[in-house]
Amino acid sequence: MSTGFFPRYFRIVQPGGIGRFAATALILTAVGLLTTGCVRKERHRQSTPTSGSLVAFAAPAIAPVVQIGADQFNRLYSQANINVYPLESRAIVDSMIQGRTNAAYFDRRLAPPESLAIVQSRKHIYSFLLGITVATWLVHPENSVSTIDSLQLRSVLSGSITSWKELGGADDPIHIYLPALGDGAWEELMAFFDGALSNVQAHNSPSDSAVLAQVQNDPLALGLISRQISPSPQYKKLKWVNPILADPVPANIGTLQEGKYPFKIGLYYYTIADQTDLASGFLSFLAGNQGQRLIADHGFLPAMIPVIINISSSRDQK
Repeated sequence: MSTGFFPRYFRIVQPGGIGRFAATALILTAVGLLTTGCVRKERHRQSTPTSGSLVAFAAPAIAPVVQIGADQFNRLYSQANINVYPLESRAIVDSMIQGRTNAAYFDRRLAPPESLAIVQSRKHIYSFLLGITVATWLVHPENSVSTIDSLQLRSVLSGSITSWKELGGADDPIHIYLPALGDGAWEELMAFFDGALSNVQAHNSPSDSAVLAQVQNDPLALGLISRQISPSPQYKKLKWVNPILADPVPANIGTLQEGKYPFKIGLYYYTIADQTDLASGFLSFLAGNQGQRLIADHGFLPAMIPVIINISSSRDQK
């Protein structure tokens, strides 16, 4: 396999601040056990773009689609064994700083202090955007509210509005359910309000499925998840009200691509690994025709026009 593909598409992150992040001891222990097992296997089996073992960590919101890609790659290349483990974004950053992983998938860009901390502890860090999707606001299906705008949302999150009545609904309190601090949807929300939200009163959940469960079970819920989602009788998707548009904007890939819907989630790959190993082969797969189609089939707008990339090696032809 030619490795010329990677320098052409990788972008070196230029950090702009100082910082260091730590996860809990339990998470670090789990990460260490996983990666130690991987290292032991690698001693007996050299990694190539289509063979070997790889432990890849992914933010919970995007872990399912990365896992689907890994399963497909493993079926295509029988000597490849890629396992994807969901892990909170800040814990993934810490695992990269500590050298516990070289390949990670995030639902957001790394902050400058995070990038700098990794660079200071290791070498260069490279990033690659594979796709984008929407972050979706949800309410219980019995809720009469169907739209929300930026002023209303800011007032709800800051605590100025505490009742659904002020949004056109019943005279009941609003229960807010948001993703984990530091994950993609949370960071997108903070960026949208440009630091104006200093004290958000909300329940933070570890995954999209946890937020979705809260919305389905709580008639007073307002939830945010990090993906496009199909219509269902178990929840209702809120439309976004843009003051310069005549009609409310639904949360989908089409309105995101048109620039009408404001909340987006990225599928970002970060690495400090050797660019000829299994991690690079899997990235090449996700960036190629098959991977980009897979990403599109699971609610993402592909980051590029599909290209043809041959990741087979002479060893696989034997």
